[in-house]
Amino acid sequence: MGLIAREVEARGIATISMSSARSITAAVNPPRAVFLDFPLGHTAGRAHDKAGQRKIMIDTLSALDS
Repeated sequence: MGLIAREVEARGIATISMSSARSITAAVNPPRAVFLDFPLGHTAGRAHDKAGQRKIMIDTLSALDS
């Protein structure tokens, strides 16, 4: 995803990657990334936790502002 994000960013579109694999994200080095300490496959939060997932998405998108 980091390679794709860099190409998209080069065309003027901001990106942010969500990751639950810090070492892989560090190796790929996307322009922007947020790390979530959830098991692989649950990057957007726990299953059926709509409030938690919503907060994660709002916080992630807010990171584009900073």
